[in-house]
Amino acid sequence: MNLWYWVFIATVLASPGDRNKRFKRCVRECDRSNCRGLVTTWHFQPYDPYLSFLNWDCFQDCDYQCQQIITKERIQNNRKIVQFHGKWPFKRIFGIQEFFSTIFSLGNLYPHLKAFFKLKNHISSNSIINHHLYIIIFSNIVTCLAWTASTIFHIRDFLITERLDYFLAGATVLSGFYTVFCRLFKLYLPENSLKFYSFTFGCLSLYIGHVTRLIVDWSYTYNMQANIFIAILQNLGLYYLCYQLYYQYYTKPPMSNHSKYTGNLLLPSFFNQSSKLYCLYPLLLSTIIVLGMSLEIFDFPPIWDLIDAHSLWHLVTIIPVVFGWYDWLIWDIKENIVIKKD
Repeated sequence: MNLWYWVFIATVLASPGDRNKRFKRCVRECDRSNCRGLVTTWHFQPYDPYLSFLNWDCFQDCDYQCQQIITKERIQNNRKIVQFHGKWPFKRIFGIQEFFSTIFSLGNLYPHLKAFFKLKNHISSNSIINHHLYIIIFSNIVTCLAWTASTIFHIRDFLITERLDYFLAGATVLSGFYTVFCRLFKLYLPENSLKFYSFTFGCLSLYIGHVTRLIVDWSYTYNMQANIFIAILQNLGLYYLCYQLYYQYYTKPPMSNHSKYTGNLLLPSFFNQSSKLYCLYPLLLSTIIVLGMSLEIFDFPPIWDLIDAHSLWHLVTIIPVVFGWYDWLIWDIKENIVIKKD
């Protein structure tokens, strides 16, 4: 196993900590002491068998212990903290590698699961409403799967958990784009069924091509660029949808009781004034997401060895789903896409 570990490390873009000679020596000495039972001058915490519950073997535990040892030494010598294997040296809690990213991923999963049952309760006899509602439910299920994968990945970082996290995160971005553009171009209407199936086939083909590209030639840069590009298109579509609705309510206000959909709302004194203003609510939520994403740009060593920019990004993404994103979608379905008879 040790040989394959170093082969894997050698094939990835090494972080500064990986190249540290003292770190390499530390891992070797820990392997001799804890895993092989040989005498060494170094002192390590003995391998605790409970760690095997989350699939930590002795050698991986040595790697973790040495990350902590080298990091403490660097802090004592007033040197900057460095990454190991592309990650900051987080403090392990209950065997969990990234504790707060795990907690915040679960914090995202829970309200999305609650929203799933809320959406199901709004299935009605109106086929047009149901068509678009099923699209939203599909996107919600993909999102729940993505946050489940994110939770598992942050508990333990393996190749398979990383790949599932990235693949399902990409599926979430694409399903959000799919939902917005189905709504924007009214693909839920019976007369647009051919466009709907064509668009669905196009998005599915795009996703299969994306995953195939990553399997054949994995690239973090390509994956990031692809997701950002689709997310930008999604936001542009959402902004235009909000503009359409705002213009509709401004020029010829339809009958709408938006207040019964606004249980949890940011800035309620503003957005609760009228349905016209409530049309713009997703602009605030998407702005919060964009600002949260900027945390990833200003990456920094973990605070208290536990909280980094990525975990805070996961914290920020909880806000829109808790404060009315699905409520707005339900309002839009119930009040804006119904074909009213003259």
